Amino acid sequence: MQSFPARDPTLSDDEHEVLLPSHSDDNDAADQSLPRRHLGLVSTIFLITNRMIGTAIFSTPSAIAGSVGSAGATLALWIAGLALSYCGLSIWIELGSLMPRSGGEKVYLEAAYPHPQMLITTVFAVHVIFLGFTGNYPNRRNGSLLTCAGIGSVVVAENILLALHGSASDWVKRVIAIAVLAVIATIHIRSRTMGVRIMNVLASVKILILFLIIISGLRALRGDLPRIPDPASSFRSPFAGSSTEISHYTNALFKILATYQGWSNAAYVLDEVQNPRRVLKIAGLLGVGTVGLLYTLANIAYFIVATPEEISKTGVTVVALLIGKVFGDTMLWLTAILAALSSFGNLMTASFSMSRVVREFAKEGLVPYAPFFAATTSSGSPSGAFLLVFLSPILMILFIPFGEVYNFLLDVGQYAVAIINILVVIGLFIIRRKTAHQRTFRAWTPVVYLFLATQVYLLVTPFVPAAVVEEKSLPSWLYAAMAILVLSGAGSYWFLSWVVIPHHGRFVWRARKSILSDGSSMVSWDEVKVS
Repeated sequence: MQSFPARDPTLSDDEHEVLLPSHSDDNDAADQSLPRRHLGLVSTIFLITNRMIGTAIFSTPSAIAGSVGSAGATLALWIAGLALSYCGLSIWIELGSLMPRSGGEKVYLEAAYPHPQMLITTVFAVHVIFLGFTGNYPNRRNGSLLTCAGIGSVVVAENILLALHGSASDWVKRVIAIAVLAVIATIHIRSRTMGVRIMNVLASVKILILFLIIISGLRALRGDLPRIPDPASSFRSPFAGSSTEISHYTNALFKILATYQGWSNAAYVLDEVQNPRRVLKIAGLLGVGTVGLLYTLANIAYFIVATPEEISKTGVTVVALLIGKVFGDTMLWLTAILAALSSFGNLMTASFSMSRVVREFAKEGLVPYAPFFAATTSSGSPSGAFLLVFLSPILMILFIPFGEVYNFLLDVGQYAVAIINILVVIGLFIIRRKTAHQRTFRAWTPVVYLFLATQVYLLVTPFVPAAVVEEKSLPSWLYAAMAILVLSGAGSYWFLSWVVIPHHGRFVWRARKSILSDGSSMVSWDEVKVS
């Protein structure tokens, strides 16, 4: 039986609304270990910016410029990506205002699709554990985006070696990459406060990196650098040479949306945000807007220093091109340090958020050894959850060869995200009917439809050859089919566990609440025989 959650003492009378029930509401009301309200406005903004700014902005502009062919078209797409991010953010703010609890999409999907019991939770759990721990990382071999923690830690390892002017075999890189994940987990587990402070510092470093890029562009405008005889020539005819192929813009938009990914990060940890409804709105608007402005200005700086043709040939070294032209080759090593710090901060922030989501799954008894993964340390950090968060990345690092497989996994993850986003948007309309009289933030409906149309477009595109540039040996529809197969497999697993086995065993699953040693409550599932 589900019940409404207890009143949140941190919300004012004007802010408090009746919240929709979800599977874990009974747990939360009695959960004495739930970490409460240590993230203020600044930390929440950094939580968003740190997640959004990976290393993609330092590499993907070359691929985007190569696709669309002009500075004007490139900047227009970056602005479009910001607008679409704001569209999605407004939806998540509305849902987060209605249900200010940790878990993000998990909470919203459970509220919208409570029946069949545990189906949507199981599907989303598989998405998060196997496909959903995503970030923005470049593959240094061919400049394409990668989205897994495993690749992110490999990027850190490669840039450390590059900064030290060293080289190593792939297996040495794997060891360093796993060590990076271990360091991140240790920091978060030993001290939640220290982890947040480090994330804030790294977020500040990322912003300073983008400011350095922007200042480099402004420096070039003086026109006294021999390596840049004609600065800003790309803007005399900004749309000259623009591609006329829709597939080029589709591919470029995919990369840009992946670079903006992370705008929903604060929704995963709302139990730990002070005054969550107010802070979520302000932090979201400021965080996403700051990143969008910095991305746009950074791209303007790229085009001040180089032409679209020059940028398209740089691959992942576009920052090296800019810094090399402005400050000389002796500063090129700095790009490796900056990329390593950016990836490290992105990994810290993503794992911080995803560990909370995984803990919510464990509290509902959805994973093996659930008490271990649901427990927290004395600092309030979900220690066991980090092991499950990093399990898939470590397996990738150890057993998947470097190369195109990583790119394939990126596409699978992005396609799965689009499916989840569509379910959330449809769920928003369902939730609106259930909460018609609640006083809270409401996303403008045309904006909701625009975001939904974008996600549908992302789903359909792989099956339309004219809309995708075939740059890989694997067909474009294969990653879409794989994502659908994984999520369908989760549904099949649910059907087997919750329908077929209970039917043949003549029992039903009954939830039983238990209290862990740290004071947190969780659900265990018992077999109850039926006649």
